[in-house]
Amino acid sequence: MLVVDDSPFVCDLLARHLRSAPDLRVVGMAYDGEQAIRIIEELRPDAITLDLDMPGIGGLATLEAIMHRFPTPIVIVSGVSIRAAEAALRAINTGAVDFVFKYSPGEDTDPEILRRDIVTKVRAAARIKVVRSLRGGRRLPDEQMPPAPASLKTAPHAADVFHSRRAWEEAATALPPLLGVVVIGASTGGPIALRELLSNLPPDFPVPIVVVQHMPATFTPVLAAQLNRQVSLHVREAVEGDLLQPGVALIAPGNKHLVFRPSHRVGTNQHPAVGGHRPSVDVTMQSAARLYGGTVRGVILTGMGSDGALGIAEIYARGGATFAQDAASCVVNGMPQRAIEKGVVDYVAPPIRIAHLLCANLARTYRQAFAL
Repeated sequence: MLVVDDSPFVCDLLARHLRSAPDLRVVGMAYDGEQAIRIIEELRPDAITLDLDMPGIGGLATLEAIMHRFPTPIVIVSGVSIRAAEAALRAINTGAVDFVFKYSPGEDTDPEILRRDIVTKVRAAARIKVVRSLRGGRRLPDEQMPPAPASLKTAPHAADVFHSRRAWEEAATALPPLLGVVVIGASTGGPIALRELLSNLPPDFPVPIVVVQHMPATFTPVLAAQLNRQVSLHVREAVEGDLLQPGVALIAPGNKHLVFRPSHRVGTNQHPAVGGHRPSVDVTMQSAARLYGGTVRGVILTGMGSDGALGIAEIYARGGATFAQDAASCVVNGMPQRAIEKGVVDYVAPPIRIAHLLCANLARTYRQAFAL
């Protein structure tokens, strides 16, 4: 592992955290981007922790240079401010795989929690062999789409699945219980996967979307604003009492669970973390399944751990459609794999194809509902 930070104190602290794990070895420390690039060229570490606020060429420029010359899994060491969140998410879009919070004197943060988080995320990053980055959030043409698994039929483009503009518009005005709701869960690598999926849905997508991404409270509004600029749907952070609306994707706020209320509204709460997570994908998916039953579409994207496996199992048990990101396109395949192992996933595909499969699934539901 290589530790990169302009503060010798922070470098030493991070190195001590990483050395506390017997399977991790720190091979060097760098105090600016130029030094980091020289060490990477010589030692080729398995993973890197990188501070973004550095003198010289700066953290983002260092990240771009590393990804261009020596693609290596990088974990960003971030502050907790909105400005730090914006920089960290830009870094993830550039190719970083995850972020951790740096120690800040005076902050009410448990040092042991920080240590465990750093060790867990750097260990996971070191196992990643290929770091992907889809810049710009653009829609890929069909010929550039990743191939679907042999077990899946090719889904048509979102704009064609209803066979007529009128049918699509009628579906978009249907009440949520008719066509249901889409619930998406993601963790490590989620921002890129979410962008790939959501950018391949049309702006008048006829079903409300709720996204649970494991992120702290200062990061989720930044993620929502970023996605809102990148995709054609309207994306915003959810607030208590928000109405579910077609063409709108609500991001669960950090440090709050998101649940579904009657009258097609969402609620938020700070009940205890579930499996170490708040927001929890399981909590939101189980709430959706219990209220909307078989009209829920559940999607599990890239991430560490098993959050979402219980929730998607409940969606499946109540007759809803379930989707998981395929291993080849995941940054970390933990969450999708745990759901697949339970035997409760209908479709396994890259995020772009999941978007197309969602549209095809909704088209079938619409035609069945109106006997078309």
